[in-house]
Parts: sequence; structure tokens; C-alpha cells
Amino acid sequence: VKAKAPARDNEEGGGERERARFDRLDSGAKLLSTPPTTQHPPTVGIHRATVIMAASRDVELNDLNGGGGGAANNGTEGGEYVTVFTSGKETGFGDLNDDDEYILDDQDEDLGLLDWDQYARIRSRRCCGLNCPDCASLAPLWWYKLSKTRRRQLAVVLPSLAFVLLLTVIVSFTFNGGGPGGDNGGGGGGGKGENALCGWNAYVLPDTFKPMHYDVELDVDWRDPYTVSGLVKAHFAEPGGDKGLTRCLVLHAGANLAVGDIEIHTVDNALAREKSRRYVEDTEQLIIEFQEPIDPGRLHHISLTYSYPLAEAMRGFYRSNYKDSQGQEHMLASTQMEAADARRAFPCFDQPDMKANFDMTIRVTRDARDVDNGDDNFQVLFNTPLKDGGYSRRQLQGGAILDEYVFEVTPTMSTYLMAWVIGDLVAQTSYVDGGRVKVSVWGTPEHANDLSDALESCVKILPAYEKLFGIAFPLKKLDLVAIPSFEAGAMENWGLITYRESSLLVSAEDASDGDVMWATTTVAHELAHMWFGNLVTMEWWNDLFLNEGFAEYIQYIGTSVAKPQYGADKLFPILTLQNALVADSFSASHPLHVPYEETLSGIEIDGLFDTITYDKGASVIRMLRSYMSQGQSIESDHLLSVDPFVTGLRSYLSEYKYENAKSAEFWSAMAKNSPPVDGVDLIESMRQWISRPNYPLVSLAWKPGTDLSALTLSQVPFLRTGTHTETCSDADPDSKWWIPFTYITKEGQGGSEEGVRSGILDTCAGAEISIASREDYVMVNPGQSGFYRVNYPQEMWARLGAGVKSGELSSVDTSMLLDDAYALVEAGELEVGTLLDLALAGSQRTVAATGLSSANLTSDYQAWYDVAYVFNSLVAKLEGSGSGSSCHDAMETFVGERVSAAIADYGLVASLGRTGGRQIEGSFQHRLLMGSLFSLGVRYGDAGVSNLAQQSFANGVAVHPNLRYSVFKATAKSGNTGYGQVLTKYAEAIDADEKEKLMLALGAVDTEPLIQRALALVMTPAIESMDVRAFVARVAGASELGRAMAWTFLQENFEPLYAKVNGGTDVQSSRLAGLVSRVCSGFSDDARLEELQVFYDKYSKWIPVKTFHKIEESIRTNKAWLAKNEAAVCEWVQQN
Repeated sequence: VKAKAPARDNEEGGGERERARFDRLDSGAKLLSTPPTTQHPPTVGIHRATVIMAASRDVELNDLNGGGGGAANNGTEGGEYVTVFTSGKETGFGDLNDDDEYILDDQDEDLGLLDWDQYARIRSRRCCGLNCPDCASLAPLWWYKLSKTRRRQLAVVLPSLAFVLLLTVIVSFTFNGGGPGGDNGGGGGGGKGENALCGWNAYVLPDTFKPMHYDVELDVDWRDPYTVSGLVKAHFAEPGGDKGLTRCLVLHAGANLAVGDIEIHTVDNALAREKSRRYVEDTEQLIIEFQEPIDPGRLHHISLTYSYPLAEAMRGFYRSNYKDSQGQEHMLASTQMEAADARRAFPCFDQPDMKANFDMTIRVTRDARDVDNGDDNFQVLFNTPLKDGGYSRRQLQGGAILDEYVFEVTPTMSTYLMAWVIGDLVAQTSYVDGGRVKVSVWGTPEHANDLSDALESCVKILPAYEKLFGIAFPLKKLDLVAIPSFEAGAMENWGLITYRESSLLVSAEDASDGDVMWATTTVAHELAHMWFGNLVTMEWWNDLFLNEGFAEYIQYIGTSVAKPQYGADKLFPILTLQNALVADSFSASHPLHVPYEETLSGIEIDGLFDTITYDKGASVIRMLRSYMSQGQSIESDHLLSVDPFVTGLRSYLSEYKYENAKSAEFWSAMAKNSPPVDGVDLIESMRQWISRPNYPLVSLAWKPGTDLSALTLSQVPFLRTGTHTETCSDADPDSKWWIPFTYITKEGQGGSEEGVRSGILDTCAGAEISIASREDYVMVNPGQSGFYRVNYPQEMWARLGAGVKSGELSSVDTSMLLDDAYALVEAGELEVGTLLDLALAGSQRTVAATGLSSANLTSDYQAWYDVAYVFNSLVAKLEGSGSGSSCHDAMETFVGERVSAAIADYGLVASLGRTGGRQIEGSFQHRLLMGSLFSLGVRYGDAGVSNLAQQSFANGVAVHPNLRYSVFKATAKSGNTGYGQVLTKYAEAIDADEKEKLMLALGAVDTEPLIQRALALVMTPAIESMDVRAFVARVAGASELGRAMAWTFLQENFEPLYAKVNGGTDVQSSRLAGLVSRVCSGFSDDARLEELQVFYDKYSKWIPVKTFHKIEESIRTNKAWLAKNEAAVCEWVQQN
């Protein structure tokens, strides 16, 4: 799934960062060679087949208090979970292997030793969150005074006594109903033997029954009140090992489903009769008890009937209501299954590791009066094409029409990838590889002209990916469908990708450059999932980065293929990597490979779809590939090269296609099939990047005795709260990272790519860099290919600032320096005056005329992206200082002067005046820069820009789409009349991009009456449920007053808001938790902390504890920042 516009709607940043990031982003072919021969997916019929499933999932152990765990225990209370790699033995209880089964010699050596958690287990023991010494070292001195014979005797007797005591306790607990019979998350039941599944209370299903094939029938009544009914048959694979007899079967069914008749069929065509059923609401599991115990191997399939209302929930199978340009309402129904909502569409075994293939039949009943036989755009789409002769129609009594659609069987895949769409749709179609794959882009009829851009991108990207990965797309067709009501940006359903309209449709008249790029990157992201996620699927959600991190990285390759003029590889740092650095600087962050026991609830899984999983995952992957390709892979000319990294990817995809894989298996494939680089142990080197949160700060210091001609490099873990509590020890592998670093010097051809040098820092300190003279500078991490921050001696910051101002350092490098400096000030590692000097230098950069040429891809967009971030953030921090800082107005005036100077230097107003604002000259990135400067001009009151914005709206001039959000915002902020005009235009807008800009402008107001008017819209149909989070966050990000009023609104309306966003309160979702973070992370006082604690205590079931801790950390950091830096900022402003 692709989150909606992370740079616009980043749930991790919060506070003034969100506000700054949003404002600085207001900017508005020939196929490759023939791909490999089609690899046909294996298909499985409904007859018995044997499937051997390796029990290789991470499992949990009970916490140190001996209690259960799972969702109830997140590692913050009662001890710490330890994750291990299990043996290949199947237990029949969801891989509930006992701790004593962990014997390293029983593992597959090449695979077992790759699991990061297992490495940690071998090296050390942890208890109560601390490293504990080996048990032998705990023996008292008197023990060693005993004779060896006596010690041997006691070594036998004492463990025996302990065992007897433990057995007594276990027996006592068993007969008294105690012990770990509660929810232990990893797979535990409430009974023993044949009754074990009857009391099942774990989040993960038992592995006693594993589906291999589904027959799904869906009957949809397309008439009010819109209902769904159906029949599902789940056919079982032969279970591996002796599972023993069981009285019960457990599967998933959403709380919205009414399950009717159930039939259990055995292999000899007999029926196993149902005795009872029980629904577990917390885990959405249906437990079916048989009349007699049954051997799981005798069960052929189970059939269930079900029904539910077709609601507007944006989960499972749901409906969207939308209006056309004439105000007529229409309906479209679609699905959203990821992460755990296939169970809301039909009963199933709804886990990524329970793959099967699916035969689908959909029947739709419509009123005959609604069927236009002459021009009927009504469509029913599924993952696969219709079978030959698969469509039929018949007339029903009462004037109804029944259409039946029977589809081809799907490849083997997870339930979360199933999808179907029903409604009025039109398409533009093309073909890949001479007709091997039919590609269609679908939208509602009024968007028929907005489909071509996505289609052109798709038919370029798909064969490029086939060539890159060495595996052909395995389906006959690929549909991309724009859905009017869609929560995320897009969803990678195999063969039927669904999108929010603004993430797919491109209007030639209304789409800004940013809109077009977002649509292109989203198409590229979802196409990457056809391999990463669909063909090979992570075994469990704790390795979600294998899906999303790879797709987020590869989308830049796809974008470069579809639109090379974008220079997408140069945008990765500001659009992806820097967001990840912010999100991963919290002490409450999580690693890419999340401990299994922390992903055992819907809320916890939902929370993994975050900036860490997507952006850090992509950034670490990019860093690794850059190292393996010797830096070439971060340049667009080498993105499609088959380097050692790509060789490993191909092996991984080929080995695990149509199967599940863990991160351990990915690294195994990379290590076995990628040639060694400089003799580096790739697996051990990457372990810390995957298995622990956060990242390093690399610090440069003058080497003593070298007369400032050499610098040493050292590392320490970086946190936004500071590094004073963090240490690095070469004796502790968990305190350091393997860092492949690069650097440039002024004498070494300055910022040119040819002058980049490299090295490795794999100890706490030791690497060295020499410079040619006392005036030379060194800059580490050019192009920001590495995932770390860098600090320099004060003299070096000054030299780098001079390189920024002169334009000698690139736009990307200027952006990185500013981003690092801002974070270092926040952490107390750098003086705020140094940051302000650097931002001033960035705002004074020599204007590069090359950006004006459409043939040149570069511009200063990246540099101004972070100049604006720094200035906007500091203004917001000063505004949030109690009743407002004494120098807030002075700072705002200073920033306005710098913005106006840049607008004048670039000749922006004059350039726009020549075309009435309808056109922007220059390259793609230059046009983005002009849009950003225009937005800043509106915000800080530049006279020329403000007049142009106001006149454009008043005169009905259709300015360039890059400028429209700023024009709408200026009008909405002008007063009640202007606000009403924007609101009217929003209500009438049909284009998704235009409507989104208008909606956000309505939220970007900063006076109390207009903020009240904006918040009053939230619970009305004017703000759609999919837009609630972005709209309220925009209100909070526009001003400190807006933040306070939005927080009050959340406190008073959280439950109805939750119901609106999630389609009810019967679902587990962390969607609104991100909004709470966006609103509250900008506060800086203790009173807000107290309010937050009360709020969390009330709604903790919907807010992950880590999100809560991040918000707390942000508020405390903001308070500390003001105490340390406010006076220094005021002094600097006065001097400048």
C-alpha cells in the first residue's frame, strides 16, 4: 500500500516540521528490450495436494514474569521478549516451540545464523531491558571453594529439585485454570490435546489447517439498502507432520459479517457436523467446534455462507458515493484488504503466510431501469480476467437484472492481495510485449481524458522492471483503477491495482508538476510490489519493509524510466531520506525487522505502515546498493544496471516466488549470490541497520598534531534528545554501525561526482580524512547516499557555508547540510547561530541560469526546500513559545526579506507577468522551485506575489497549477467572503488534484473565526472520511492558534472522528493516532503533556504506545529547544 503523499501528510514529523515541510512543497516513449519469457504461475485445483510448510516464523517466549504476551505486552512492562529462530519441526500450534527446542545444531546452518534476533541471542542475554552476564559468572565465591566432586553432585541435585518445584507449579496452575492460557499472541490455545483449538485466544491462527484454494461466490445487490451475501469454500492442504485429533477449527471473519450455514467436508465425501461456534471479537476469529474430534488430514474443505451490508467503510468490500459535474450521485464499490480486512469481505484464513489461489464468481443484481443496453459503462473487475464465456445475464422477476462474472483462477497469493471493483468505469488500454500483458487504466466516465499519463508511465515501467528483476510479470492483464473514496494512496492488489483518484488521474489543465510526479511515483511504487510483496511476500508483518521499503526505493527507478526529465534520483534525499531521519531519531522508534511479539494486534500491525518501514527501508536499501555498486547506482544512468545488488535481488525473487520469505532469507540470498565487496561480511554488516532502531551520528574532529590538515571520524547513536546518553564501544556490537561513507573536498574537484572518495567506519573511531590546505573543506555523504547524520568542527561548518553561498556545493548537498544542522541543533550538538548562518547562505546562493533550461535537470529546488524548512520551523517555534517570543515578528520579517530577495533574483513576478501566471519557464525541478518561492511569497507577504495571487482568483484567471494552492490559500485567509468563495469552488470541483488543493487551502487559515469555520466542516459530508486526517492536520499546522483549536476539537470529538475515518468503532486502526501526533507534536509546555496523558489513558486502545511516547518526546524536546535557543535566535536576528 502506498501512503498518501508522505511529504504532504507525514504522520511522523508532527509539529512545526509538518508545517514547514508542507509549505516548502507547494510547487506545484520507447519500450526496453523484450523481457524474459512468461513464467506461468503454478495453479492448484480443488483436489488434494501436499504442501510442506516450514515452521520458520519468529516465535515469542513468555515475558520474565511468566505471563502471556502478545498485544497486551509491548516490551515496556514485565520484562523483554526474546525472539528466536525456530527449528524446522512443526508443532501444530502456530509454531509454539518451547525455548528448550532452540538448539543451534538443529538449524539449517546457512539460514539459521542469518536471523538477527538469533544473533543477539547467541551473543548475550537480556533481562529487564539490561544486558545480563552469563549465568556462570553469577555463582558466589563459596561455590568455587567446594571440591569439584561436591560441585558435580550439587550440579545434578539442584536442577532436579528446581525441576520438581517447577513441575508442581505447572500442575497447580493447570488444574486451577491459571498459567499462560491467556492471549500469548504467538499462538496459544485454551486447552490441551484435541480441545486445544477450541479455546484459541491468540492473534495468530494455528497452523493445524492451511488453505491451498478458495472458491468464492459473491452476490451483490446493487439496490438500496445495498447488501452482500455469498459462499466461500476453503480447500485444505495436506498438513505436515502428525497434528493429532482436534475438535475445532479457527479462521477469520470480520465483525461486520453474519456467518450462516457451515459445512465441513472430509476427503471421503462425508460431513463433519458442527456442534457449536464461538466468535472472538478481539481477534476477529470464528472458532467452529465439531461433533466429534477429527484428524486434520481428513478435512477436505469447509464451506460457509455469509452476508453483510455494503457500507462506506473504506475497509474490506465497501462502497463509494460520488457526484458528477451535474451534481448527480453515483456509486462505485471496491476493496481494501491490507493489512487484515479480507476477513471483512469473506471468511478466510487472513494471514500473509497462508497463501492460496482463488476462483471468484461475482453476481450483481441491478434494477432493469438502471441498465442502459446502448451505452452501459458498468464494469466488474477482479485480479484476473474473465474466463472464456465467463459472463452471463438473466432477467429476474420483479424487473431486476442479474449479471454473473466468472474469473480465471489467481496465482498463489495472500488474502490481502484479493480485489474487485464494481461500478461505472471507462478505460484507456495498451499492451506490453506484443500483447502478452494487457494494461488498462480505469476511471469514472467524467475522467476519461485523465487516464493517458498513467497508462504511458505503466507501459514503460512494467517491462523495465521485468528486465531489471529477470522475471516476467506473470498475469495476462494489469488494471489500474482510480477510486473516488480511497484511504491510502494506492494498493498493490495483484493484477488490479487500486488508487486514490489524485494518485492516478492527471488532468492536463489542473495537475501541477508535483501532482504528475506523485501519480508517476505511485504507479512505479505499486508496480514494484508485483514482485516485492506479491510474487514474494513477507512471512509476517514484522518484515513489512521487505514489501514497502523495496517498493519505495524502486519507485525512483521506475519514475526515472517513465520521466527521465524529472531527475528523480536527485529528489530522493528530500522526499524520502530526510523524512526517515526525522522519524527514526526518536527513542521510541522501531527497527526495520520488528520483533514478532510486537506485531500481534491489528493496532500494532496498522502502525507499521509508517515512515520507518517505507522511507528508512528505502534509504537503507539505497545505501547498500550504492556501496555495492561503488556509488554508481544513485545516479540515473546506472539505476537499471545489473550490479551485485541486483544479482542478489534476482536470486531472492527467483528462489521464493509464489512463497513467503523472512528478512533472514533475503539476506541469505544477497550474501550467496552477490560477489563479495572488499571482503565485507554483508550479513553481519547490515544486521544493525535492520535489527535495531535509530542510526549513527558521524562526527569529524581535527586530528591532534596535524596542524588542521587531517580529521578523524567517530560514531555514536543519534537521538533528537541528544547523544549525551549514548555511547559507542567496540566491545559492544550493538552500540555501533558498519558505515560505508563517502566524502568530497574542495581541492578534490569540489562538489563534482568524479571527486567522490569512500571509506568504511566500522569501529567507534579511527577512520581519517586528509585535506590539502587550511582553506580546504571536506563534506561527508555527498548526494546523501548514506543513512546517517554528520557533524563538523566549527571552522569546517563556516567553510561549508561559503561553499553553499557560492553555489560550489550542489543543491542536494546544501539540502543535506541544512537538514543535518537543524537536527544537530535540536539534539544540542550544534549552536543555533551556525544553523542560521547556513540557512542565510542557502538563501543567498548564486542563481544558476542552467536551471532555466528545460534540457537541464538540476535547480536549487533541494536547497530551497531545506532553507524554507529551517526558516519556517524557527518562525513556528518562536510562535509556540508561551504567549509568543519577543522576536517572533522580527524573525518573520527577516525571513520575508530573504524570500523577497530570492523572488527578485529569479525574476519570478516578471516571468509570471508575461503569461498572466499561466506558464512557468524552465526545467521540471526549476518549475518546482518557482512554485515553492511563490508559496513562500504568499506566506511572508511579498507584495508582487501577493497581488498576483489575489488578482488571479478575483479575476478567475487559471494560473499555472504549481501556483494554485497558494492562490486558494491566500483567498481563503483573506476573510469570510474569500473563504466562502474557496468553499464554493471546492464543492463544485471534479478534478481530484484541484479538489485536494482547495480542501487543504480551507484548512490553512490562521484567525479564530476562520479556524472555527474550518473545523465545523470536519464532521459534515463536505470533508470526506479519507481527507479528515490531512484536513485537521492542515488546520493545526497553519498556526499555533490552529494547533490549539485542533487539539481541543480532537479531545471533544475523537470517538465520532474515529467512526467516520474507520467506518465504525468495531475495527482496530491506528489511522487517527497519526493525526494526534501531527497536532500535538508541536506543543512545548507541560500542561499539554498532562492533557495528552489523560487523552491517551482514555483512548489507548486506538493509539499505539510508541506513538504516544513519540509525542511526549517531541513536546519535551520543543520545550528544551526554546529554553536553550530562543535567546540566541533573537540575538542573531537583531545582528542580521
